[in-house]
Amino acid sequence: MKHFVLSSLGCALLAIGLSSAPVVSVAQMAPAAAPTPVPVPHPDFSSMNFLLGSWACTQPLRGKTRSETDVYTMSNDGMWVIDAATSPPFDQYRTVAQNSMTNTTYDPTIKQWVSVYYDNLGGYAIESTSGWQGNTASWSGKGLDGGTFADIITKVSDTETSDANTTTDPKGQVTNVTITCKKDAS
Repeated sequence: MKHFVLSSLGCALLAIGLSSAPVVSVAQMAPAAAPTPVPVPHPDFSSMNFLLGSWACTQPLRGKTRSETDVYTMSNDGMWVIDAATSPPFDQYRTVAQNSMTNTTYDPTIKQWVSVYYDNLGGYAIESTSGWQGNTASWSGKGLDGGTFADIITKVSDTETSDANTTTDPKGQVTNVTITCKKDAS
């Protein structure tokens, strides 16, 4: 009797195993459709290529001269112009270096150039422009705190720019400065 029960159990397990095994077809499977590459439209940076390289910038601030070194590069994927800037301490209010990054690209959905800025002191901003009109580009933005800022950048030449910067803090205090930058000879 044991033999009969074991044989029956073995046959049942074999039947279950065979019924759950995948069926192999000898028919050829249709090849999978090849994925369609999605084109990535790269911004036309031709109007901004003159910026690429190292720049020495100065601005009057609180009765002193604040210096800054800006190094513009193109991102590896060609989607952004990157400005890595550093400014050493220059008065009793700024006792550490300020290091910042500004990434600029073109957004075709809003037809605007967009810059995203952040620094090691907690500063951040987003501003935009429709682009160069002759030798000027008018940038503007609004901070989350309600402050506003405007930059009118003038391309004096391929090696010099002037930036008329106006900042209005949330309390309405307006600060105007002019930043002058000259490209390092290289």
